[in-house]
Amino acid sequence: MFNGVTSDNFDLRSDVPQGSCLGPLLFVVYAPKLFEIVQAPVPDAHCFADDTQLYLSFNPNNLTDQGEVVRAMETCISDLRKWMYQDKLKINDDKTEFLIIGSRQQTLKINDYTIRVGTTDIKPVSEVRNLGSWFDCEFFSM
Repeated sequence: MFNGVTSDNFDLRSDVPQGSCLGPLLFVVYAPKLFEIVQAPVPDAHCFADDTQLYLSFNPNNLTDQGEVVRAMETCISDLRKWMYQDKLKINDDKTEFLIIGSRQQTLKINDYTIRVGTTDIKPVSEVRNLGSWFDCEFFSM
């Protein structure tokens, strides 16, 4: 309803219109399962509306640690994709970003990694937007 006028009814077989009142409610229904899946490989995750962020820390001096972090993230994303597919949801690969945060000295020690999301290899970006703020790979708010 807008300005006292109600739109026509229609069947909606899938998807939730952007900006609908139903979107946040459905997210709250799905969020507990999302955190259950994420918790095993990735201990830290944050969600805001339909935006989910996963966090892992590692020692940049340890190549094994670096590889384990990438595998943990890929496993987590793969598990999430399987669950979402079963519940007719979809990760937006085009909006998936991967940021490595550390001092210049730390980031120079890190191998070139990509994270596999479905059939797409996501390369690290130098900055991301997070709820209206910009963060770069050295974690300075811009």
